[in-house]
Amino acid sequence: MNIFYSKPKGVAPLIIIGIIAILIIGGVIFVHTKSKKAQEENQPLRLENPKTTSITETRILEDCEKIKYQRDKNECYWRVVDVAEVKQDLSICEKIKDQYWKDDCYGRVAGAKQDLSICEKIKDQDWRWKNDCYGRVAAAKQDLSICEKIKDEDQYWKDDCYERVATAKQDLSICEKIKGQGYYKDKCYSNIAAAKQDLSICEKIKDQHYEDICYSGVAAAKQDLSICEKIKDQYDTDECYSRVAYSKQDLSICEKIKAQYWKDNCYWNVAECEEIKDQGDKDSCYSNVAAAKQDLSICDRIKDQHYEDVCYSGVAEAKQDLSICEKIKDQYDTDECYSRIAYSKQDLSICDKIEDQHHKDSCYESVAVAKQDLSICEKIKGQDTKTYCYWDVAEAKQDSSICEKIEDQGNKYTCYERVAAAKQDLSICDKIEDQHHKDSCYESVAVAKQDLSICEKIKDQDDKDGCYSDVAVAKHDSSICKEIKDQPRKDGCYSDVANAERNSSICEKIEDQDKKESCGHYVDEAIFFDKPNN
Repeated sequence: MNIFYSKPKGVAPLIIIGIIAILIIGGVIFVHTKSKKAQEENQPLRLENPKTTSITETRILEDCEKIKYQRDKNECYWRVVDVAEVKQDLSICEKIKDQYWKDDCYGRVAGAKQDLSICEKIKDQDWRWKNDCYGRVAAAKQDLSICEKIKDEDQYWKDDCYERVATAKQDLSICEKIKGQGYYKDKCYSNIAAAKQDLSICEKIKDQHYEDICYSGVAAAKQDLSICEKIKDQYDTDECYSRVAYSKQDLSICEKIKAQYWKDNCYWNVAECEEIKDQGDKDSCYSNVAAAKQDLSICDRIKDQHYEDVCYSGVAEAKQDLSICEKIKDQYDTDECYSRIAYSKQDLSICDKIEDQHHKDSCYESVAVAKQDLSICEKIKGQDTKTYCYWDVAEAKQDSSICEKIEDQGNKYTCYERVAAAKQDLSICDKIEDQHHKDSCYESVAVAKQDLSICEKIKDQDDKDGCYSDVAVAKHDSSICKEIKDQPRKDGCYSDVANAERNSSICEKIEDQDKKESCGHYVDEAIFFDKPNN
């Protein structure tokens, strides 16, 4: 795991004191309540180590496909890829429909298995994931020669590969092969400094902020609090204290932290829920620990009735114990508890214990999708939920004939669109008579197939621009953005691709100066706060 982190420059510090606890059975996420600071700054959430978790990856994959918003969908796929990497199971990658995440999965499993041949399964045309795969395998095998498979024009990725191998071998001389100044060379020095617990290596770093990060890494590695005192910036000093506290599992160190959000983060990492000041964060901490330990007694420490009910529900699902649901006082939360266990066990009879009809219908729908059983949809009384059930089962089975059961024309068209995207079958869009819905269908298939030519079939220019932008992001190809007529949307396209590529040079193509600067800051932030096992 790399120890190189950074606070973003030019924007307020983005702090997460929340974590996502992945529950043991069923793949349900409990999201730790973020501090007010984190909520304002909208910092992406981190995921727990899947080595501590048993996850039903098939269910998670089904959940990922149902998520509407791309950012949430990405976090979901991230969880699946984590599981595939830990299990070294290539078959999980094969089940992923999204090519971007499938390629990421191949790279992660290739690194875990030290198998270079898996990299050849990667289809991305810009070599982003293939280069990443080479870097992972090179590091795992400590074989610098693999980095030479990366094209010279992709110096960014070659430098990344050198940094990974240097860190794996703890060989400082390899850092000198890195041509790009800044992030990767400094990261290389910092990682080796921590691995060797050698503070003098930090002196090679010219940037003061990166040098502070290096000190923090060595301090955590040596469990030496005095090193934190060398750090000039208070933000980085607080982070250093938090990391040493976690490394030593010493709660008293948290008291040295000045910023309350870092202090609460420190208490969380040392698993001392009682010391967290914010009551919501404290209750959420207890809830996550109770679910992870399958220990119902921990829930009794929670003061808020809703959080206590959520805690019971989490333990109930983790243990798949329906009797625990009976302890929940709020009927809505009780019904939710039943629904989640019904989904996990794919047991329709559990849905019948639910009192609220809407909740019962939702339970039927989730089991219907899990079992891909259309007949279960017919048990649903609410028309909207029944429609959703038809949508989801049709998409899961890739069967557009199911859409014919939907009476509302707009909902029927949406069903066709979802099946068309799932099958990557453009002909299904021709079943749609309304032009706006048909254009939307073309866009979904274009993104699924990463085929720009399909966008040309769209009549409405605004929808066509949206199609270009979505395909550009899906393919990680900023050159597609130039096809967009609307300048603000074109700038947005460049920004989205830059973030997806983790390449701030793409931001230079943005015309609006404020958006250009924001793009650069956002990409830099994303790089520094990237996945910890990258």
